[in-house]
Amino acid sequence: MYYEVKVKHTIQDAKGNDKEVADNYIVKDCELFAEAEQKGMELFNGECDVVAVKRSQIREFANEPKGVDGEAIYLATLADIFINENGTEKKTKYKIGVYANDVSGAEKATQEYMKQGLQDMECEGIKKTSFVEVL
Repeated sequence: MYYEVKVKHTIQDAKGNDKEVADNYIVKDCELFAEAEQKGMELFNGECDVVAVKRSQIREFANEPKGVDGEAIYLATLADIFINENGTEKKTKYKIGVYANDVSGAEKATQEYMKQGLQDMECEGIKKTSFVEVL
């Protein structure tokens, strides 16, 4: 299960002054909120405040990070389309994470992911997130 944590920590700006910033992270492989909070705290050796923890809407990631400059985490909204017993079309929406350098790269990775599906699928949107990294 994925969680999202917001961590406030202190950095030094270009002038050497301390500045408090809040960064968003995705935490994977946790079953409890406390585990996600702990991973956020460990990132800064306890020299931070975890100010928010919530379950992420992300079901899974479509690809692995390449570790190149400019790579970001995008959020793609997908819909599985199926016909129910009444003969009407139904959609089940969910979100996946995608690593890419730009929206077109995220779209390409999303299309590759959708090829794995056994049902009809469509991408309803892709947007860039503010997540720094996956812990």
